[in-house]
Amino acid sequence: MKKIVIPTELTLYSLNLVKHALTLLKGETCEITLLHHTPLPDSITELLLLPREADKAREPDAEFVKALERLQKSYALEIHDIRIVHLCCDTSLTIKNFVIDNQIDLVLSPVSLTNPSEAMRHFSSLVQDIPFPVLYIPEFFETTQFRKIAFVLDEEARTNTLPDKALVDLLCRKDYHVTFLLVFAPGTSTAKIKQALDALYAAPVLHGVEFSVHLQQQRDLTTGVVSFIEEFEVDLVVTCKKRSMLDYLRKGRNRSVRDKAINTKVPCLSVA
Repeated sequence: MKKIVIPTELTLYSLNLVKHALTLLKGETCEITLLHHTPLPDSITELLLLPREADKAREPDAEFVKALERLQKSYALEIHDIRIVHLCCDTSLTIKNFVIDNQIDLVLSPVSLTNPSEAMRHFSSLVQDIPFPVLYIPEFFETTQFRKIAFVLDEEARTNTLPDKALVDLLCRKDYHVTFLLVFAPGTSTAKIKQALDALYAAPVLHGVEFSVHLQQQRDLTTGVVSFIEEFEVDLVVTCKKRSMLDYLRKGRNRSVRDKAINTKVPCLSVA
């Protein structure tokens, strides 16, 4: 049983995100929480009015209710339970505690290519700081399958960038093709590359897991990741250190591998 959190504004788009989660966790029975979160306002007046305003936004319309019922019938085997939870929060700690208390396995975060709502932008900023798997889904992404998965390695061989058991159990399945991608700059010593590979092959959590390794020489990490995505038609990019790796994987100012992956229409799963 896998437990998933998906942010919702009680729109049909959020229900479409459910399909992405079920596709990634193919064969698993899932408990899905549609999290309708409300950012806390800055002013005292707005804070006093918050319960009244929140109550107005809590009732889904008839179209949403019908679509939710159809979704449950269509995925009756995969969806054990689906519920809507309302949460007022303004810190990552609140989200983190919610995830821990409810033993959540995966959080989805939609990334808009157009104009994201304030609530979705706020939710995305909060989940960047929680130490749990977050699947970033680019807008307009079409659900097909997550068969080819690329884990981005750290050439410095920091073992904390390798996947933990929970992530391996989540993604390393028999019908998935898993590749560990090591991008190294020209001039990188063979000793450093060997050190990174030794750390990978020695990782206890990967014993018994079938995977391949791809070495790619490129001037920077992001260019290497994006070219690999395009050449091998990768379905999902995985980074195991959300904050440091996504900040490190840059191509130009304020451009992370997550943004580049989105530009190539590929979802990115990352862990803080």
